[in-house]
Amino acid sequence: ENMAQAVFETLDLFGLKGRVLAIMADNASNNDTMCEALQKLCEQEGISFNAQRARLRCLPHTTHLSALVLLEGIGAIKASKATQNHNAYQDCVTAPLTREYDNDVAGQED
Repeated sequence: ENMAQAVFETLDLFGLKGRVLAIMADNASNNDTMCEALQKLCEQEGISFNAQRARLRCLPHTTHLSALVLLEGIGAIKASKATQNHNAYQDCVTAPLTREYDNDVAGQED
């Protein structure tokens, strides 16, 4: 929510409220939370913004993680700590893209 407030204030500062179509960020779940909070802030001011449609994941980041898993799978490189631990959403290229998965991994409920 703090991130969303900072983004919203920055959009206001530069006259960009209501002009943002998408948010590009890595796969960390805190970016999902930020987009959802940004949607609420936009709704309060009558601005159309859908967090689920606007949230884009960074393709180079995802491609890099996929390439590591592929190279490990064919034995070209040894498994690293980053790719062995698929419990971290941002480190797993095969994880579902839903908040339910994040909550399952964290052992939390909304």
